Amino acid sequence: MRDDIYALAFLIGDVVMIAGGYWAGWKFIKQYRNYLLGIEWFIIATSGVNFLIWALRFPEDKEAGEASVQYDVAFFLDAFSRSVGITLLLVVGFLAVTHRHKSSKAVDVAIFAVGIGAGLYLGQPKFQDHVDDSGHHILYAGPATIYLVVNLLTLVFLVYLTKRLWDIGATKVAIATLLVSLAGTGIALTYDFFPFPASVDPLQDRALFYALALTVWGLQLFTYLFAYRALHDHNVAAGPAPEADESKTVLA
Repeated sequence: MRDDIYALAFLIGDVVMIAGGYWAGWKFIKQYRNYLLGIEWFIIATSGVNFLIWALRFPEDKEAGEASVQYDVAFFLDAFSRSVGITLLLVVGFLAVTHRHKSSKAVDVAIFAVGIGAGLYLGQPKFQDHVDDSGHHILYAGPATIYLVVNLLTLVFLVYLTKRLWDIGATKVAIATLLVSLAGTGIALTYDFFPFPASVDPLQDRALFYALALTVWGLQLFTYLFAYRALHDHNVAAGPAPEADESKTVLA
């Protein structure tokens, strides 16, 4: 019975992330012409779809699951987003509303190239998550440290973003942004440094943790869109910034 509840929670969390990724990603592109954030949101949603199909294909067969191409794709997409996507890419994408600056196409391409390189390197089989014979989670200090550092640096920006939202009167969105950002950092710390006990969190049955993680990530995708919208609308109402270069301002 408990396993069924965990599995249902995992399914709901994954659907929340998939919906948040595709819906909010489309909004970023269609309404705000912010392709950096839109494409990254699509990548996260696609990662959720891949993860869901993988979990349904290999619910109990650990060895077959780890040998599948989907397993490698999952780690590549995860490494891409955790190293560059929801870090550097998010910050640069949000500059459109925090500083009225839109990055050039060359910068956008360079960021995605760095993200692909980071995904390929950090998603290598030697860094892929597994549990040893005694049921303990294996920590790869190098990748885990990289993920933690970039996460904390991004959290600093998100705290700044929270203040900007608060200052323009978007208090509810500001509080939501701060809470989901702190929750996201908590998930990252739990995954890499403080995994659930082996009795609760073996590799083949981590539904409880992933249910929490996927739900938090999905809420982040929705919340950051609302944060972007609040700042965008405020900028439009305030009018052009003094000496602003319209070519670098997103006013969709």
